[in-house]
Amino acid sequence: MIENRHHSASEKADASTSLETIIAMGLFGWIALSVTLMGLGIW
Repeated sequence: MIENRHHSASEKADASTSLETIIAMGLFGWIALSVTLMGLGIW
């Protein structure tokens, strides 16, 4: 029963962008922006 629920949840996540993916991409983008600005000496 738990495996079945996990399987359907993974299918739903594959069909649409999940909240975890959005958070991960936002965090990665923020880190990249910070590194870039620090490299340029702006931040």
